[in-house]
Amino acid sequence: MRRSTALAALLIMTSAPSLRADTFALSFAEHAAANVFQTRYAERDWVSALDLSLAKDLSAASIFAGAGADLFALNPGLSFAGLRGGLDYLHPLGTRSALYFSVTASSSFFRPDYRDFDHLSLEAHGSFKSYLAESSIARAGYTLEYRNYGNALFDFISQAFTVSMDKFFPTNTTLKAGLGWGYKYFLHPYPALELSPAVVGDGSQYGYGGQHGRGPGGSGYFHEPGAERGGAGIQNVSVSSLLAQGLGSRLGLSLSGARQWIVSGRTPFLSSEEFYLAENPTFDAFSWEGGSLSGALTAHGPWDTELKMVYTVSEKMFPGIESMSLDGVSLGITRKDRRRQAEVRLEKLFTRFALFLSYAAVDNRSNDPLYTWKGPFLSGGIRWDFSFGRKK
Repeated sequence: MRRSTALAALLIMTSAPSLRADTFALSFAEHAAANVFQTRYAERDWVSALDLSLAKDLSAASIFAGAGADLFALNPGLSFAGLRGGLDYLHPLGTRSALYFSVTASSSFFRPDYRDFDHLSLEAHGSFKSYLAESSIARAGYTLEYRNYGNALFDFISQAFTVSMDKFFPTNTTLKAGLGWGYKYFLHPYPALELSPAVVGDGSQYGYGGQHGRGPGGSGYFHEPGAERGGAGIQNVSVSSLLAQGLGSRLGLSLSGARQWIVSGRTPFLSSEEFYLAENPTFDAFSWEGGSLSGALTAHGPWDTELKMVYTVSEKMFPGIESMSLDGVSLGITRKDRRRQAEVRLEKLFTRFALFLSYAAVDNRSNDPLYTWKGPFLSGGIRWDFSFGRKK
């Protein structure tokens, strides 16, 4: 793992100096979380996030590189840094259609206590876009990803295929519908020797682990008793839709919804704790089934300001995951969460940079008492964008 991560870092770092960047971006944000681990044991923290990105255009292709870090003030062991780099290519097909391809390599590096979640990711993506008419667009995309972790239990290969259709009307109305299919294969999720210690927390907001266990003693990376050595695959399908309505030139409303089902397989992990580890490798589209509904209001104000208000309700069930009491005793039911989140975001654009401020209030109710909680999140930051040379 260390050797492959070092090779990826070398590739990214040696490509960056050769870029006489056509675009350069630097962003810095501060996040104040009243419940950083998102459990009933609320704990505050400040998170500082810094990100740098470079891109160089090469006719129809471009090469890009970047680096970033998230630093925790009160839980420094969770701090991590990342590197990324790759190239993409756009190929027109006549005047109405185009193909797009990209290849990306990235790595994340954690402090010693969380080295299990150091990882190397290799991702290939291809998509097709076509204007069927002046008022409709069809899209299709495919993504293949391989991820290698410090702890081999989390290694996986995943693939996803999506198709969507956009339709625009003269009344400033937009309709969008999409279908999705995905498959995730854990390469070797069942430990052969001693189990590693588990950490409890919820990373659905930031992807961070926690420190509050339940019951006496520690727990390990749980797996299905008697399971054969080897891989475990999960397959899902999803549908999504969006209705957006413009109200004049400065106001817009939208309503979106999504529904997802797991059609085969299930997670190889048996405990809720396994969904809330640092960097949260298993809390993704393959760990749950359920749906969400979201409404948004966007207002473009004077002096290049934008105000966006969003309210989202989601309900998720985690097949194969048992809810447990605070003492660690199984309740005999599958974990199910209902989450409500309200968010307000204000952004101000300047010639070369932008400022933003956002506030979110979350209410998560679960039949697993450890994950019933409420908490606000406040974020603010700045982003600088610079362009060099001629745009092609």
